[in-house]
Amino acid sequence: MDVASRLSDIGTERALFALGAVITGVLTILVFLSGNDDQGALFGVFSIYLGGAATPAIRNSVPDYKRTGAIALGGVGVIAILMGTQSGLPVLFVIGAIAALMNLF
Repeated sequence: MDVASRLSDIGTERALFALGAVITGVLTILVFLSGNDDQGALFGVFSIYLGGAATPAIRNSVPDYKRTGAIALGGVGVIAILMGTQSGLPVLFVIGAIAALMNLF
């Protein structure tokens, strides 16, 4: 079994999403402790998205969770940009939402 087929396995994908959720959760705590509440909130929202993608109950009950969640993250990104958040993270959220709307992933 080659690496590409192993990475396409749904169990491996969920494990990677879970690992990402843990990492961004730790980053969220560190960003909040540094005093940057806006970026901390954005990291928190991204942690929730990754955690939902890793949770079978949520992922199985919401059709196209990754795509739907990416579009919702784009909405959060637009709101953060309009509020004047000094970070590049909202721009990445918007880019991800555009990619999801165009069905690129």
